[in-house]
Amino acid sequence: MTDTPHSPEPTRWDHGPDAPDDETGINPEPMHAAPSRSRRRFLGFAAAGAVTAGGAAIALGRGEAAIAGMSPTADAATSLAPTTTTTPVVASADVAGRTLVVVELQGGNDGLATLVPRNAGVLYDRRPNLHIPDEELVDFSEDFGLNPNLAAVAPHGLAALVGVGTVNDPDGSHFEMERRWWAGKSSGASLPATGFLGRLCDQLDEGQPVTGVSLGSGATPALLTDKATTLGLTDPDASWFLRHNEDPWFASLRTGLSDMAAPGGSDAAAHLAARGGLSDTLAFAESLNAIEMQNVWDNYPGSNIGRQFGLAAELIQQEAGVRVIHLSMGGFDTHSDQRGDHDYMMMELSEAMAMFLSDIGERGLAEKTLVCTTSEFGRRLPANDGGTDHGAASMAFLAGPVNAGVHGEAPSLTNLDDGNLVATVDFENYYATLAEQWFGIPSSEVLESAAPAIGGLITT
Repeated sequence: MTDTPHSPEPTRWDHGPDAPDDETGINPEPMHAAPSRSRRRFLGFAAAGAVTAGGAAIALGRGEAAIAGMSPTADAATSLAPTTTTTPVVASADVAGRTLVVVELQGGNDGLATLVPRNAGVLYDRRPNLHIPDEELVDFSEDFGLNPNLAAVAPHGLAALVGVGTVNDPDGSHFEMERRWWAGKSSGASLPATGFLGRLCDQLDEGQPVTGVSLGSGATPALLTDKATTLGLTDPDASWFLRHNEDPWFASLRTGLSDMAAPGGSDAAAHLAARGGLSDTLAFAESLNAIEMQNVWDNYPGSNIGRQFGLAAELIQQEAGVRVIHLSMGGFDTHSDQRGDHDYMMMELSEAMAMFLSDIGERGLAEKTLVCTTSEFGRRLPANDGGTDHGAASMAFLAGPVNAGVHGEAPSLTNLDDGNLVATVDFENYYATLAEQWFGIPSSEVLESAAPAIGGLITT
């Protein structure tokens, strides 16, 4: 295909007729099978009305596919140390107290404009108006520099995994690649009905009211579970109806909801599930009530991603049992005006993440908090008129208890697939690393493939 934003006939690298109206790339059609009504999954039916009244929605589901065995963890990884002014974070030995914060960069983040290869004449040739000159890059390694708008987060000891994507049968559709990333299966065939993050929550669930929370874009298919309770929270004031004010109406509401959640009455399974679900809702609402949102408004950037990071820090501080937090940032489908738009998004991401990492450090939570990024694909190497089209391989950042520097094998800038970078590491290897090295969960419990983890990326 050509390098124009849209070809007359969709190919695997085009938007295609299923393109969303906005730049989030969210598929409006149901992706997973309907969940069965176990006690925890029933929360999505029995209590969502109450929670949704405050701006939240439950995202739960049931897995169907069998899970095969996995091969042992791999040890090979390249590591080049970046410039950093902070002491490296060492992971807490208490795996049970760790939290994962996943930042989804929706639209397809251009890895070549995020972690930029140095001395790459081919980029100047193929992207004459987009490529960032070497002298403007923030020092990161001998072979790579950071987008200058990532300067705020650069001193926090980032790890960068290069060449991330789908090794076999990549696709250029937002919908298709998001489905694969959410479900945790790179091949795209017979996707499981639960999400990868949801399956992590299933393994991490110890009876807490809520194990996983999605902020910003509401419920995400990535957090669909088989048994654990996960929540899509678009409004930090979602528990307004439970706040302890003196209004008689709200006092009566709280009393009524508490009575409904209490044991007693019919022992029918649906009633028991409803009471359990409502009890979970009330318990988690208490945690939301304890959040100091003024800290977020006062200290974090006013951007959407800034507010999400601020709320994530407050949730972690509450120690309410939330183990997986999903954040989202849209706008990365940069077919035009890429240099200005992408630079601005890099600045917003950098400032928000830097504030979060500093904040959790001051709270004494750095050793038990890992931040990582995902994006459905990268961008093509050649520019179009002002931007880049859907590509394949990209890169991912991790921050927290990580071995700072570049990990993995950078894709070739000359050996391309229809103008696209060829992935050198499958995203299932990335996911296996998060499961095994951060949470101590065997990848065979959460992934169908035999993808091994990537050694040396996370400190354990």
